[in-house]
Amino acid sequence: MSEPVERQQKWIEGYEAPVKRALWERVTSFGAPRAWAALWVVGCLYVGLLIMVGLGFKWLLIPGIVWILGQGALIGLTLWDPKWDEIAAAQLSNRYQDFYDAG
Repeated sequence: MSEPVERQQKWIEGYEAPVKRALWERVTSFGAPRAWAALWVVGCLYVGLLIMVGLGFKWLLIPGIVWILGQGALIGLTLWDPKWDEIAAAQLSNRYQDFYDAG
């Protein structure tokens, strides 16, 4: 009996390569688009610092609760439509018309 021949796969350069997830999937932080999540957390931290300096530690829980609610809204928008921010920017820059004539 002959022994089984082992097949060795050779790597062909440029033929097969791993595709990074960030190229086809949107990069998110805590489930929301990274830029919006970063702006939201920085804004809430800044307001928290102002509240801590002005009113004291007992009011510091308010910006935390507002952050959780806002982050939840961002996550909900992202789950509803992953490109909601691009659509909103297009709507605000008048790239969409109110209606289109069909003729």
